[in-house]
Amino acid sequence: MRPIGTLHPTEGVPLPPDTVYTLLIAGSSGQAVDWPTNTQIVRLTGVTTLGAALNFVANLFSTAAAVPSSGLSTGTPNHPVNGTLTFQVPGSSTGFSVAALSSGYVFAECWRR
Repeated sequence: MRPIGTLHPTEGVPLPPDTVYTLLIAGSSGQAVDWPTNTQIVRLTGVTTLGAALNFVANLFSTAAAVPSSGLSTGTPNHPVNGTLTFQVPGSSTGFSVAALSSGYVFAECWRR
């Protein structure tokens, strides 16, 4: 039998999320949120106010998400997200943050065990 579920993010999650956050990003400002209890998988999706995909940066460890300028590194473990991406939540993480250069929404769909 092939395992499918929240411990195998590459297989897709067949269940609705336990928690959904909607984060508003206005301009180059960022947002930070604590993880819900026992969250293990998160899908981050960015949408502009016009409905197009929003490119943004996610930091799964801290509130230090920062968008690099001129192609330079920000020095923090930021992950670029082009529209949507699914992550396994790091075990030592208590919260996450997102930032973008343009305005839009980031939806964080969280699954727990």
